[in-house]
Amino acid sequence: FPTAGLGKRFLGAFLDGFVGMVLVVPGYALMVVSGGLDPDTPPAATFWAGMGIMLGGASILGIVQLVLLATRSQTIGKWLAKTQIMSIETGHPAGFVRAFLLRGVVNGIIGALPCIGGIYSIVDICFIFGEDRRCVHDLLAGTWVADIS
Repeated sequence: FPTAGLGKRFLGAFLDGFVGMVLVVPGYALMVVSGGLDPDTPPAATFWAGMGIMLGGASILGIVQLVLLATRSQTIGKWLAKTQIMSIETGHPAGFVRAFLLRGVVNGIIGALPCIGGIYSIVDICFIFGEDRRCVHDLLAGTWVADIS
């Protein structure tokens, strides 16, 4: 499969973010409208309903993304954009360890480090403009994103 271009990679990331917003924002909006974010106002039932909707949406999204990464080496956005995470070594779908643990968890831990995390995250993304279109998290995990359309 050919390497996914910038447009397809951006589309996949955008769609992942959009789906996340659709599942989380309604609950957050309900929390705000209830006045529950005001420290001087005791939380109302609508605040707790909003919290439940927000946490439920985030949980559903997390489970679906994990299952897709483990079984298809794709997220919802990658599935819709027709891209897939592949192993450099085998040329086959990367699997759970590479697609989630190395690309997601390890990359997230490095990105969360004080002082250097923000710089790392910017450098990670900028690597996509390189000749092989692989971000730092792809290099760490031994992966690349393929256009499977």
